[in-house]
Amino acid sequence: MNWRRIAQLSLVHVGVSITVVPVTSTLNRVMIADLGMSALLVSLLVALPYLLSPLQVPLGAWADRNPIRDRYRAPWILGGGLVAATGSYFTAHSAYWMDANFWPGLVGAIFAFALWGMGVNAASVSYLSLVTDLADENGRSRAVSVMWTAMILSTIVTSLGISRLLDPYSREALFAAFGAVWFFSVLFVLAGVYGLEPPASQRTKPVRHSADSPAQALRLLALNPVARRFFVYLVLVLVSIHAQDVLLEPFGAEALQMPVAATSRLTSIWGVGVFITLLGSLPLVRRIGKKRSANIGAVVAAIAFGLISLSGWLGQTGLFMGAVFLLGLGGGLMTVSNLSFMLDMTLPQAAGLYVGAWGVANFAGQAIGNVISGLLRDLFLWLTGAPLAGYVAVFSMEIVGLLLAVWLFRSIEVDDFRRQAESRLQDILALAGD
Repeated sequence: MNWRRIAQLSLVHVGVSITVVPVTSTLNRVMIADLGMSALLVSLLVALPYLLSPLQVPLGAWADRNPIRDRYRAPWILGGGLVAATGSYFTAHSAYWMDANFWPGLVGAIFAFALWGMGVNAASVSYLSLVTDLADENGRSRAVSVMWTAMILSTIVTSLGISRLLDPYSREALFAAFGAVWFFSVLFVLAGVYGLEPPASQRTKPVRHSADSPAQALRLLALNPVARRFFVYLVLVLVSIHAQDVLLEPFGAEALQMPVAATSRLTSIWGVGVFITLLGSLPLVRRIGKKRSANIGAVVAAIAFGLISLSGWLGQTGLFMGAVFLLGLGGGLMTVSNLSFMLDMTLPQAAGLYVGAWGVANFAGQAIGNVISGLLRDLFLWLTGAPLAGYVAVFSMEIVGLLLAVWLFRSIEVDDFRRQAESRLQDILALAGD
């Protein structure tokens, strides 16, 4: 894969990813801490995009075999990116609509968050599948590293820009910030997708894959024990690292009395930690392996959650920000290692299927993490009357989950997965031929 395509894939990844920033770094805090909404309600809305993630498996498998206008991936990347940007923009309006008139506003919020989610799912499975289609193993690792580095840099810039636009905070300023994110998201997706994918008719290795139906696709995964374990591992890791997504900014508001502009900057602090890890992690991953580096990242992230909890008890904003930075370091190492490992756990002749399946694990883990975190926060607030207790309960759950993930990862090997996957794929295709 040449550098032009890697740059374009990075633009697409940035365009889709920045739609998440204003929702999970600002709107979550506004809805919970400022508008007084239930954390469970907010977490359910934020989880809606992830609950739609099972669509990635049939979409990825169908796109493997059915080009649109002589392209397998580009139409889904373009359509998904534009829909994600538009849905994300309207989430802010729906929040204030709910505050003014709850039930109609709730219907609008469900629609906006679901629209955002459908776009993210369609675009992400498509551009990750395109990476697998066009690159060998070394090329995939290089492409993923560049894509995630660009995404983290854009996240930092987006977070800082939102913070500037929201100082001082007002509803109009919030809408303007979301509008700016929409504009740049659309711009990046359009620039990235243009000429990105070669025509299907000109490929020397045409994309044609795996299963002839979603049922066969699911069977292909279910019959592989290593694939099942890896799916569970991904869900556990993502529950443990992302349960804080909805609550970190409200924690800063309620435990440490930080203003909206300050909590909106937390994503940039986390992003700097991730970026530093991305720059320095490749030599480490090559030297000690993807599994060991992922486990080190998990332990670092667990320590960070312990320090975040401690900062709330002590009322130390500086310790909190330092712990968020440390969380970025651990999370970044986990991201690079697990993404590279995920692409290794993929058959080239079934790229859309397996990337779709791992995408389901990704989004399912984030959905479960968001819902559990909102439920625990509200439950402990109700039991104790102390907001801090609910947040600490969530952070403690994440520590336990990360340590369990380290234990589970020991039993997952790429060679075992590929041997079983190739065998099952031939069996299913033989049955389909009969």
